[in-house]
Amino acid sequence: MTTQAELRALRMASRSPTPSAGEFPVWTVEKLRFADTDRNGHITNSVFAVCCQNARMELLCDPKRVPIPRNTQFLIARLVLDFRAEMHWPGSVQIGTRVESIGQSSVTLAQGLFVNQRCVASAESIVVLTHVATRRSVNFSEEVVQAFRGLGRPHREMTPNRTTSDATL
Repeated sequence: MTTQAELRALRMASRSPTPSAGEFPVWTVEKLRFADTDRNGHITNSVFAVCCQNARMELLCDPKRVPIPRNTQFLIARLVLDFRAEMHWPGSVQIGTRVESIGQSSVTLAQGLFVNQRCVASAESIVVLTHVATRRSVNFSEEVVQAFRGLGRPHREMTPNRTTSDATL
């Protein structure tokens, strides 16, 4: 029997995002460095994940975009990364990010990595809002939920997914 998460991963893997389709409301650009290459001249796989992380944190740590309470932070609970093409130095990669779904204390982000308008990778991550001292999850305020709704796919109504359990750390 296939789980919902496995079905979602299959859908994500079969569909390649495009930068021109307006799928991502937030964009970040990362410079590819010579130090990021392997002995074959490719950008290493770990750099793909670093690019996703940098774009994700640029969004989540901007209080103008996501007004999280003091003494809280986001921790990653899950990362799924699908490699679609190689990246090479020199160059840059554009990372598009959007909110895919909202839980009580976690949010699912979808990302696409693009080089010269070509999708080289897609990612899905789940991050959980936690209290810095206790490291326990903290429920989103209505203000945070509204901020996340504004970062979803354009022209798609997003309702919080409050019926399923959030990721736990």
